[in-house]
Amino acid sequence: MGIQGLLPLLKSIQNHRHISEFAGQTLAVDSYVWLHRGAYACAPQLVKGEPTTKYVEYAMHRVRLLLHHGVTPYMVFDGGPLPAKKGTESERKKKRDENLARATALTAQGKHTQARDFYTKCVDVTPEMAYQLIKALRAEGVKYVVAPYEADPQLAYLERHGIVQGIVTEDSDLLVFGCKNVIFKLDSDGTCVNIRRDDFGKVGEIEMAGWGDREFREMAMLSGCDYLPSIPGLGLKTSHKLLRKYKSVPAVLRAIPITSKTLRVPPGYLEQFHEAERAFLYQRVWCPVKEKLVMLGEVPVGEGGWDEAFIGECV
Repeated sequence: MGIQGLLPLLKSIQNHRHISEFAGQTLAVDSYVWLHRGAYACAPQLVKGEPTTKYVEYAMHRVRLLLHHGVTPYMVFDGGPLPAKKGTESERKKKRDENLARATALTAQGKHTQARDFYTKCVDVTPEMAYQLIKALRAEGVKYVVAPYEADPQLAYLERHGIVQGIVTEDSDLLVFGCKNVIFKLDSDGTCVNIRRDDFGKVGEIEMAGWGDREFREMAMLSGCDYLPSIPGLGLKTSHKLLRKYKSVPAVLRAIPITSKTLRVPPGYLEQFHEAERAFLYQRVWCPVKEKLVMLGEVPVGEGGWDEAFIGECV
């Protein structure tokens, strides 16, 4: 989930904090992160269709943790499937099916401990599970929103428009969406890791001084993201080095066949890159103020002519 290797690359600006330091603020929460974690505790029951509420209990414990420390949670749920992510979702389903087959075989052999490891890998959060959590949130008066498509741009929109002051997640994609104040690894004791976009110029592992949202986004995307398969062998540090030298993605792609003996740019990659970038820039979100669907960002004048269905239908 997210950009592989991105959080370790930003280790030098990871600040270890306690959630109480955010008291008085409203933080948007990627609800499916907590649902996934809660599902691990009851993975065999979920996969077998047995009744359980452990995943709801886990998520509500985290909700109450925030409230206890004076933080107002704003829960955000994934909505419908996004066309831009069709390939990624298909691959994930294939892996879940493979893990389920292995879990079933190990269970039949009486190897329950080993089977449990595979059950946790094949469990998936369903809309019904999300609904059960929503009912619990309603009962305690906790604010929530179901995104029209993915939670990530919805979280980014809420922060960008001052509706929340930060985001709780485990997905490094939120940094690629341009979020300014992101909280990772929230533990049951309230400890967490905070990454602030204002600190990007202080990253010790790579030189990012002078870079804006575009350069950072392009570096991450070139290394591979949920909307775009990676160029085999091209990781974050290499994409950073190439962008520093050649300044733009088209220039990088022109240089790769000339300068590299191992990297190969797939046919049509640049157009695929532009499509994927639109998912980061313009994906559909719900505006709780206007009470209607809007785009995450405004499409510049003259940048039309592409299939908007890729970033979600305006339904």
